[in-house]
Amino acid sequence: MHARKEAASAAKVVKLRSFQSRFMSNHHHKIYTKEAIDLSTKLLEINPRRIITELPPARQKIPFHEESNPHLVKSILDEELKVVESTLRQNFKSYGAWHHRKWVLSKGHSSVGNELRLLDKFQSLYSRNFHAWNYLRFVVELINRSEQDELKYTDDEMAMNVDGGKFQEMIKKYNMFLDHVKTI
Repeated sequence: MHARKEAASAAKVVKLRSFQSRFMSNHHHKIYTKEAIDLSTKLLEINPRRIITELPPARQKIPFHEESNPHLVKSILDEELKVVESTLRQNFKSYGAWHHRKWVLSKGHSSVGNELRLLDKFQSLYSRNFHAWNYLRFVVELINRSEQDELKYTDDEMAMNVDGGKFQEMIKKYNMFLDHVKTI
């Protein structure tokens, strides 16, 4: 039994190293074909922690021109959101994953409503995830949600948080208050 686990682990390491080598070669030679993107997706599936380091910058260099084929661009960006969501499901505290998600959303081809639903899921799993709260703030700024609506959302989250740990919600309210004071 132990030997099988070691063999499976060794095979995974060999596969991972092969993907990493091919990925780095593609990145070094500025090869951003669909096959290259698929390779980096497989690499993320095997080792989601890679999104913290070199994958977002490499994936962000994918050469696409919005005027050339907007459906292709949307398709690529939708796939990016799926890859990052999968990574976040394994490690929802990944700075790199949240940053890359912001980059994808900032391109303007994605549904902000989907992002709000995803954030609801992540915050229901762990309401103290400040990465999700920071990302929520980014999304809210994109849609220009009113301060009153955002404060109501925060109050609702605090009311549902029965464990008494309302630290992140209080920080969010405090930050919103500070932002509001800055504009006066």
